Amino acid sequence: MKIKPIILFIFITTFSCLTATENITIRGYVKEMPGVRLNNSFSDPAFDNIIHNRLNFRWDLNNHMRFVVEGRNRMIYNPLFADYPFFADILAEDDGLMDLSWNWMNRGRWVGNSEVDRLYLDYRYNDWQFRLGRQRINWGINLVSNPNDLFNTYSFFDFDYEERPGADAVRVQYNMGFASRVEAAYSPARDGRESVGALMWVTNHRGYDLQLLAGYYRHRSAFGFGWAGSIGGAGFKGEATWFQDLDNSSTNKVVAATGVDYMFSNGTFGVLEFLYNGGYRPLGSAALLLNQPLSADNIMFSEYAITLSLQHPFSPVFSGGMAVMSLPDQQSFFVSPSLSYSLMTNWDLDFISQIFAGGKNTIFEEAGSAWYLALKYSF
Repeated sequence: MKIKPIILFIFITTFSCLTATENITIRGYVKEMPGVRLNNSFSDPAFDNIIHNRLNFRWDLNNHMRFVVEGRNRMIYNPLFADYPFFADILAEDDGLMDLSWNWMNRGRWVGNSEVDRLYLDYRYNDWQFRLGRQRINWGINLVSNPNDLFNTYSFFDFDYEERPGADAVRVQYNMGFASRVEAAYSPARDGRESVGALMWVTNHRGYDLQLLAGYYRHRSAFGFGWAGSIGGAGFKGEATWFQDLDNSSTNKVVAATGVDYMFSNGTFGVLEFLYNGGYRPLGSAALLLNQPLSADNIMFSEYAITLSLQHPFSPVFSGGMAVMSLPDQQSFFVSPSLSYSLMTNWDLDFISQIFAGGKNTIFEEAGSAWYLALKYSF
């Protein structure tokens, strides 16, 4: 049965007001984000708008147990909905075991959607942690591409989803001392072949955080490793996962990414990352798919990707950034300049632009560019 998230949010808010104690907290934000999209010739403007409300509910039942519900409500205006009505259906899709996404409005160019991306019970006792429900299981290490992230892949281009998706799963973690732990997780699917289950071991050796993982990923065996350390004052990270189809032992793929990050003396933080996406499969040229997460064994819209990202604080309240991604085998590239300004306590103003350019029959070919202002109030 489909659970309507907006009804769940109303219940949570009402319950919290009636039983407000120091053990119950609600946090979140409201964001207004108008934008304009241009075609690949920087003409033919089309205006859109997103009103985005995030609610994060936490109830500390006792010293060991916590109940968490988090999600978002969005009202979206986009002329493309008239030409691509299937996009409203994509917004309502929920591939998890629980169906927690619902379109409560679909009127031509207007779509209203609510979804719950966290809904779990967390129990901690001494060195053990147990978590059951929809949660974020972040096994990735890199700052751009995460081949080790079997449970929660996300789209690098979806800048309006900083919290990232969750997975319906049971997760057990045992801490074995400084920077060492064993973690096991299982995420069932409606189709059993699409389930994911894995075990990960994490330790620290000579200043390097190391991890090894093995498991089952959507009817494939998966074996991965990752590291995070430093060389000459620069951060050095990497991760790789090998996938083998269980129906065809000769079909195997490796997805690997490595990168360096460095904090310059003027405060600029830079990241350079390289990705090899051995499981690359073309997905067509529908640019609307850019904001949809791909799978861990096909993590990018190309076989290779090189990303450079820079962030610089001009003042305590004003900062800027630039991300550039090259997909050489697709003859495509992506540029995203951004500015962020803190207007006052709890109020932020951001400018974000995304510029896509690609070779013939690539997903970037007709994506054009998008330019957004975002006014955000956090509470």
